[in-house]
Amino acid sequence: MRLKIITIFCACLLGCAGIIPKNNSTVVFDDGNHFGLLSKSLIIDHDSYTWFPKQYDAYHPDLNEFDSAYLKQISIKIFMGTWCHDSKREVPRLYKILDELYYDYKNFEIIGLTKDKKGYFQDYASFGITNTPTIIFYRNDLEIGRIIEKPKGSLEYQMARIFAK
Repeated sequence: MRLKIITIFCACLLGCAGIIPKNNSTVVFDDGNHFGLLSKSLIIDHDSYTWFPKQYDAYHPDLNEFDSAYLKQISIKIFMGTWCHDSKREVPRLYKILDELYYDYKNFEIIGLTKDKKGYFQDYASFGITNTPTIIFYRNDLEIGRIIEKPKGSLEYQMARIFAK
């Protein structure tokens, strides 16, 4: 009898474990915007984000003075809002620059924040994000500079100044 009760208890316990939701999501679409870990393809392919191809196609970066060798050592983390007008302008421009310089996106991360500049799945308070977009550049895992909201001058000029440090 005792063995039967233990067996039933264990079966119930294991059965309930199967209905516990597993939230392994990294991105969510809510109220017309994406939050979490984003990608270029997600942004380009979404019907609501007509701003991306318009900004990307219209931007013609001046890369004559830009040394693309710096990019090989650079990791990039972007905090943006798909709801934010500055992000809608600067993120497609950044992608255009990086594409034209054949950047290897393996060291690239783009995070969609909520309107109060917080992460949806993770706490990013340690990054001190107050405005979007915030583009942070790293060399050897150390931050070497950031562009917040809008660059001083062109985006590629500001990036070149940061990389030259």
